[in-house]
Amino acid sequence: MACPSCGGDVEPVAGGLECVACRSRYADDGVLRFVNREAYAESFGLQWKTFSRVQLDSGRLADSERRFRAETALQPNDVRGNVVLEAGCGMGRFLDIVSRDGAALAVGVDLSSAVDAAAENLGRRDNVLIVQGDIFKLPFKPGAFDVVYSIGVLHHTPSCERAFKALVPLVASGGTIAISVYAATVKPGVPWALNMFRRRAWRVVTRRLPRRVVMWWSKYAVPVFWAIDKIPVVRYVRYLFPVLIYKDYPLEWSVLDTFDTYATELESRHRPKEVFRWFREMGLTDIDLLDSDDGWVSVRGRVPTRHA
Repeated sequence: MACPSCGGDVEPVAGGLECVACRSRYADDGVLRFVNREAYAESFGLQWKTFSRVQLDSGRLADSERRFRAETALQPNDVRGNVVLEAGCGMGRFLDIVSRDGAALAVGVDLSSAVDAAAENLGRRDNVLIVQGDIFKLPFKPGAFDVVYSIGVLHHTPSCERAFKALVPLVASGGTIAISVYAATVKPGVPWALNMFRRRAWRVVTRRLPRRVVMWWSKYAVPVFWAIDKIPVVRYVRYLFPVLIYKDYPLEWSVLDTFDTYATELESRHRPKEVFRWFREMGLTDIDLLDSDDGWVSVRGRVPTRHA
């Protein structure tokens, strides 16, 4: 680890870490904390503290593992025995997979207070470390990780491209980096274009509302529209309102994602060609566009092996 303020080494002291160069101190209360404000990520703190276990895999549903494999192409053999970083870990749904895959150390970092939920879910595992930090000023030395990945996070920062390029130096020689971000286009056709327009239009209003108002709407309005959606013809009325309804997932997922969609402060969308350019500009090789869900651009690349 390194001091995010000056890049100096850090050493353990009572209650946390201290930089040996600038003497900045960072608390450790089960989470290593390198920031003291959530900034643009505040909604995610509320979101993941409220829905702290909804998307963790269980015997009934293993969607997190399905998405992790699809959007990173990382298999257990790619993770086992390696030091892995998740940028934007939320409550730990994907970090859970990495930990169970046998990572030597699975490090999850998030700007928001969602780290508290992640620590509650995973912090007791010997191979998990939870960090609260800023993706643009992370407390890690260059080349510290064998694998770095980020799923559904970078497009919620002030600059998706800069966030990605801040992660690449953290990958060791010969290591892997994979990201998954919102696609600029979803499905072709007028209905989906109208649906995306509706989403953008509602977000102009909802992202400016108090977060707890949007949470109230998500908790109490979505179940009503969930029921309405089962009625022929009448079901289409839900498209007039800011709700997401999933037919193949539990009701809680619709509530969670409605809040996620309409409360988030920042959101950007990207084309595969654009994301490929970022990877090329950072000198990455073996760049692959992965076969992820519709609406996502998932790309994986490798840092060239540096010969001594």
